[in-house]
Amino acid sequence: MLEHSFKNLTAEERTTLAQVAVPRSFQGGETVFCQGDKVDNLMVVARGMLRVTHDFHGHLSEFVGPLGPGDVVGEMSFVDGQPASATLIADGDTDVLIIPRDAVDGLMAEDPGFAGRFYKDILLHLAHRLRTTNLRADPGPAIAPGPA
Repeated sequence: MLEHSFKNLTAEERTTLAQVAVPRSFQGGETVFCQGDKVDNLMVVARGMLRVTHDFHGHLSEFVGPLGPGDVVGEMSFVDGQPASATLIADGDTDVLIIPRDAVDGLMAEDPGFAGRFYKDILLHLAHRLRTTNLRADPGPAIAPGPA
């Protein structure tokens, strides 16, 4: 599962993350975490789907499509230490792998190269999510037409 989420890590590093990951199951409709919650650990969807919702002044919206197997969640809070910017809700029975921050920090202390590979994967996930969000917000042409 983690080979799809962390393509830049070595096989050994992915195995180590899988060994320290804590599996957690959610039933459909159950909240994984709420907007504003402190999220210390990284999560990877192992099975099922998660809906990502955001409450903006009392208006609930979903800018990111459902997240499924291999998708990383909680990455923004993991990187910047800020509370969750969205609420994640299980869309049917869903399993996630929780990767503890201290395990990631330990791997970084052992091998500074791990940090570069790990954060490259996190940045790729964030870039993909932002591009997907942009397309949902404005599905028109990506490039403005030039002069006629």
